[in-house]
Amino acid sequence: MEPTQRKMKILEAVVEVYIKTGEPVGSKTLCENMDLNVSSATVRNDMAELASIGLLEQTHTSSGRIPTELGYRIYVDKLMKSSPLTKYEKTRIGDTLYMSSDAPEHILESAAVLLSEMTKYAAVSAAPSGEYAVIRRIRFVQTGRYTAMIVLITSTGSVKTGLFRCDYVITPELIEMFDKMMNERFAGMEVSGVTPAFMQSAAVSLGDMSMLMSNVLLAVSDTVKQAASTGVFIKGQSNLFLIPSLSSSDGKRVMELLGHSSELQRLMKSAETKASVLIGSEMNDPALQSLSIVVSRYAATDDCTGTLAVIGPIRMDYSKVSAAMEYTALAVGRLLREFLEID
Repeated sequence: MEPTQRKMKILEAVVEVYIKTGEPVGSKTLCENMDLNVSSATVRNDMAELASIGLLEQTHTSSGRIPTELGYRIYVDKLMKSSPLTKYEKTRIGDTLYMSSDAPEHILESAAVLLSEMTKYAAVSAAPSGEYAVIRRIRFVQTGRYTAMIVLITSTGSVKTGLFRCDYVITPELIEMFDKMMNERFAGMEVSGVTPAFMQSAAVSLGDMSMLMSNVLLAVSDTVKQAASTGVFIKGQSNLFLIPSLSSSDGKRVMELLGHSSELQRLMKSAETKASVLIGSEMNDPALQSLSIVVSRYAATDDCTGTLAVIGPIRMDYSKVSAAMEYTALAVGRLLREFLEID
């Protein structure tokens, strides 16, 4: 084995042993667990060289070595091997998501719960951006003599609902009329195109019916606004407080981050450009320097894509986390495709 190959194999082993045990790794441990065909002294020298170029470090003079951020980066980018899920884990993901497949939002929320439970870290699922979504269908469901519900379905699989009340008795014939008139005006439109000016023109186009339909139009407007937003589901936040390296002050900052969906989405987007992983200081926030974020994208159609993420300690099992996320992302995309085809 070439010296460079051997050093990379040593780095890989140090990262994986440290992830597993949380204890600094010494040359003796590596020699006992690896087939290197070299002496312990050679391994120590190689580890010293890895430390000199910033891939390993010593917490104490007499201790073994642990990976640095750069060491983790090299491991994730070049050395990490896939960690296949077990049959039980695959079945659990498939069955749990299928049970929540009555609505896209339920699928995504279930995905965040699953990833949090499987990794023991915080998990996030972000719905596709609704800004450029197209209104596929508007449905009306009577809920009482004077009340009804609007159901709006977009091209991204988003399903939004809203209740409204009329001053007159709602009949099946009126429900059918609402359905026909609203779909004629809104089906096929981009959500972003439903502006106040457009709503005014829609009301004018109804002529004498506009007074009768005023509450219906308000319900449509409010529901479209919901569809334009991006839903974010966050689960397992409390798991982050179990990370020893996360101080209480940094923990507060992390909770603030998780409470602001726009900032969290920015972080997830930046992770996509860095091998789907940001490690420690790469997140450009001092409070997050003891954490990493792993991101995976799901896709149902070209315009129906979103993001899954897991936030945990730098010393996380990246291979296992990535495998769980990739399989979950595939399952989410498949279920969303089925939902869109059904509707």
